[in-house]
Amino acid sequence: MYFRFLQLDIRQKALKLTANSMYGCLGFSNSRFFAQPIAAMVTAMGRETLQRTVDIAQNTVGLDVIYGDTDSIMINTRINDEKDLKKVKELGERVKKEVNRLYKTLELEIDGIFRSMLLLKKKKYAAKTVEELPNGEVKYGQELKGLDLVRRDWCVQSKDTGRFVTEQILSGQDSELVIQNIFSHLEEVAAKMRSGELAMEKYVITKGLSKHPKDYPDGKSQPHVQVAKMMLQNNRPVNTGDHIPYIITEPLKQENDQPTKAPSAAERARHPEEIARSDGVLKPDVEWYLTQQILPPVARLCDPIEGASQQILAEKLGLDASRYNHSYGSNGDFGDEDLIDYTPASLLKDEERFKNVEKFKVFCMSCGVESEFPGVFQTVKDQMSSTLASGLRCTNPTCSQPMFWGHTNHYACFSSLNNAMAIWVRGVMTKYYEGLNRCDEPGCGLETRQLSVKGGVCLRRGCTGRMMSVDAEGDIHTHLKYLESLFDADHACKQLEDKQTFGRKADLLKTISKHDKATFFELHEVAKGHLESSAYNWISNSLWRGLFGSKQ
Repeated sequence: MYFRFLQLDIRQKALKLTANSMYGCLGFSNSRFFAQPIAAMVTAMGRETLQRTVDIAQNTVGLDVIYGDTDSIMINTRINDEKDLKKVKELGERVKKEVNRLYKTLELEIDGIFRSMLLLKKKKYAAKTVEELPNGEVKYGQELKGLDLVRRDWCVQSKDTGRFVTEQILSGQDSELVIQNIFSHLEEVAAKMRSGELAMEKYVITKGLSKHPKDYPDGKSQPHVQVAKMMLQNNRPVNTGDHIPYIITEPLKQENDQPTKAPSAAERARHPEEIARSDGVLKPDVEWYLTQQILPPVARLCDPIEGASQQILAEKLGLDASRYNHSYGSNGDFGDEDLIDYTPASLLKDEERFKNVEKFKVFCMSCGVESEFPGVFQTVKDQMSSTLASGLRCTNPTCSQPMFWGHTNHYACFSSLNNAMAIWVRGVMTKYYEGLNRCDEPGCGLETRQLSVKGGVCLRRGCTGRMMSVDAEGDIHTHLKYLESLFDADHACKQLEDKQTFGRKADLLKTISKHDKATFFELHEVAKGHLESSAYNWISNSLWRGLFGSKQ
């Protein structure tokens, strides 16, 4: 039985390889078998088959399809209890039966059952597998695809930390406990690395040679090539295809304890055996490993988790958190996978849409405290309940004269808020016109106003990141929209109506006086003027007249 199964598996792989090769020949323009219509028909049939499978799973069986890729789909059965594993299999068999009924030469099979999944991007996910053994016991495992911890160019400790973080995320425990466990692990790893307790083999990175070391035109920027050349100088055999282990070491210091001209990471790469023979002279560059090997993969895994931002993760590793105050990989570009369940900014709640903006703050002339401006309404909490109050009063509960933020009347308060708005807008616009760019690679974080002639590539040698605007046009528009919404009474009422806490619009407007409404109306006009002056999301009427002529 086993021999027969092995032979069938070999034959299956041979047929698959032949079919893939034939498809490549049909789609390659320089092939003697080039036939683009046939290649297009192959992919079209694949898409059609996959889409029909999705339709059956969703419309016929009533399940949710959460992911699909090339020749497979993943279905959410909405069943969380392991005791109902039999029911999960029955649903899978039903989908399989409905799909196989449509085709004579194609057969759908259940490849696996997952307890939980972490979907990052297309072809990048981690899943906790569930398997029922012959004796009835349930066995758990992991399936990883496209993640950093399955690639060779990460050190051993980076992979160990990635596996720990993945296990925590897929554990199904309370989110706060998961985050706390991840934070504790990062703190422990950083402490071990800085104290020298981490074993030397945990720092080893392995990368293969695709050609002879002397044939690399950019060999000076590739650590494994540098180590391979050193091995050749020491008469050690190095061939194409070999996997070269290396460790990035600290810069050597001169006798006067002053560091030499800082060499690149590639120039500081050494073979593990050379480090062992140095009697402690050569040491792993702990800070480089924390920024380049530990933080980036963990940041990618934790990116969907609220409360585990890249800045917080850097802080737990003992790094300068101010270098990581930007969203990881945020470049304003959208791929196909980003458009799934995409919600336009205009439909988001204010808490979500404006969570990253620089808040508008007001100085109270009475208590001398600068506080965030609450908007048209503010919630005043006491021991028993919460009530609404006008935003034209100081939010400091200990303020002795909170009305009008310490000013005497509406006119003085309006003038103060108007001036504060002008200063706030000027500060936001100044940051934009500074034209500061930052590398999106967490381990680099280079900030500069210079641009490369090659486009958005990072200017730091050896870095593969992209330079992104720190304050882009869209960010400025979001800031100005935030300011405009603060003084928009209709918008404030709609936000509170959606929460269904304080009643309808008519009831909400009764909580502020008519003079407050008039003041907010004038302030809203000022804020709206700042927003419209940016013209970020406006198309001038003159453009249409220039393209199509005036309306007859």
